[in-house]
Amino acid sequence: MKSGSAKTLAALLFAAVLAPVCTHAQAIAINPADPLHRVGPADIPCVIQAAMRHGVPANVLLALASVEGGKNGQLVRNTNGTYDVGHFQINTMHFAENGVFQHIRKDDAAWRGCYNAELAAWFLRQRLDAPGGGDYWTRVATYHSATPKFNAIYRGKLIPLAARWGRWLQANYKTSISYH
Repeated sequence: MKSGSAKTLAALLFAAVLAPVCTHAQAIAINPADPLHRVGPADIPCVIQAAMRHGVPANVLLALASVEGGKNGQLVRNTNGTYDVGHFQINTMHFAENGVFQHIRKDDAAWRGCYNAELAAWFLRQRLDAPGGGDYWTRVATYHSATPKFNAIYRGKLIPLAARWGRWLQANYKTSISYH
């Protein structure tokens, strides 16, 4: 087995074992030696790597980024007083006390684009593994909202983008990707 394959397999096994036990994203604290945690914008290869680390479909993670439309360093104010952070527009309520990302600095999530992708992948994995919560796409759309009306609107945007990203990934990357 090639060393890159072994590392990928180890990362997937690590995520599979750790995801059910962690209620907070402690598994993805900043690691300066990790290239995914560098300061700078996210790119497609790092989003794919984040998806693989957390066992989520890369096309779905890329579709989330497309729907969210965030940029590196960006903070977008919401009507409820919270902000959405970085490429994947992760809501600041998740960084507050008792939030799943309470131990993570918002600045790191904002300015480290690939790290933001990894946080989003971890968060998506939690949504997919949550008990109940409906079909696959309903669970994916809880990334944005569990409120049925907003979840349905988000799903309507997300599904065609996931299909499009899936076709693009099949044509441009030689990697195993799940295409729900």
